[in-house]
Amino acid sequence: MKKSFYILQSLFLMSILVGCEYFSTTTYTPQQIKKASEWSTEDQGPSFESCQGLSAEEQFLCFKDTLSQAVYDALNAEELIASEALNEEIILIITIDNEGNLALDSIENRASVTSALPSLTEILTNAILSLPKAIPSTKTNVGISVATSIKLPIRVVASPQ
Repeated sequence: MKKSFYILQSLFLMSILVGCEYFSTTTYTPQQIKKASEWSTEDQGPSFESCQGLSAEEQFLCFKDTLSQAVYDALNAEELIASEALNEEIILIITIDNEGNLALDSIENRASVTSALPSLTEILTNAILSLPKAIPSTKTNVGISVATSIKLPIRVVASPQ
């Protein structure tokens, strides 16, 4: 009886030692994490419901065209009067969060444009906020929605009145 107890005890200890390999953790270097986080061609960019069903490249073009059209329509709907002649390019930085909400994050190269057209920032912000909720970008290697930023260049041409 004592002998079978020692055998069972030995087998139990051996199974614990052998089973410990299942509790080991894998560590990743910061370089491996950065490489896995980089955008790849397999990842899905942001989109709108109206752009679904197209190829990935066409879907992204549709998304950018929808953004551009919203900005164009908003600017055409306003009667903007410039205080000086303009022929400038501004760059809208638009963020799409991981839930698909769009926001105008910032405007690059806007100093001379906003001084000549003070209401421009508000008009552009409202144009972006008026868009429907987007389908957020997806990192396909991990299957999660991620926030992204889009740069949208806009040429502003105006003559003073």
